Amino acid sequence: MQTRYPLFLLHCGGILSYNGKETGGRSIKIYFVRHGETDMNARNMFYGWYDADINEKGIAQAEELRAAFETIHIDAIYSSDLKRAYHTAEIIANGREIQPVPEIRELYYGDWENRTWEEMSEADLEEWHGWLTDWVDRRMPNGEAFMEFYDRVTRGLEQIIKENKGKHVLIVSHNGALSAMHCHLTGAGPKAFWRFNSKQGHYSAVWVSGEKRTYDCMNYPAVWKENRK
Repeated sequence: MQTRYPLFLLHCGGILSYNGKETGGRSIKIYFVRHGETDMNARNMFYGWYDADINEKGIAQAEELRAAFETIHIDAIYSSDLKRAYHTAEIIANGREIQPVPEIRELYYGDWENRTWEEMSEADLEEWHGWLTDWVDRRMPNGEAFMEFYDRVTRGLEQIIKENKGKHVLIVSHNGALSAMHCHLTGAGPKAFWRFNSKQGHYSAVWVSGEKRTYDCMNYPAVWKENRK
């Protein structure tokens, strides 16, 4: 059996404590899952609020996660209301109730929705370079400002934490939204956003007890495969 090694320090500017066990009856344990692959992912596109569904590979990833969570106690399941996340959650839930949370949607890219990185840079090079150098404060054309997105997602996360003291919950969301949650939980703040990446077909887990956060694992594979890179 593959061992899950404890995470003592996450390289994001925030120090995380680890004691190997929960820290009291009011702790909440949160499992984080990114939605399964979509065709848009395979094409390396920006598609924030575009309501794409998961593809065959994404369904297989969700089914592997369902098998993994069959042996993990979960009291409540929350998901972004976008189809790719909710469908992933449905497969994992296997008939259990799912609570949709619009606040944990992905960033809205505005005019840049449904474009590849290459298409965006070619369409408006000046605007694109401006956003790349000042992405925290600069709004995408007709899109969502990063700090509006960050505040929205962390507000949704804090509400879930508030409602589930002493419980184990699963959150299914998006790479960007999950990065915002990890920045918030670790205290690294929004500027550490690009240091996080949530892999599809994997999960992360953290205990939250007051101001203390204890990471059990990050990007742990639902199925351990030989020669995994």
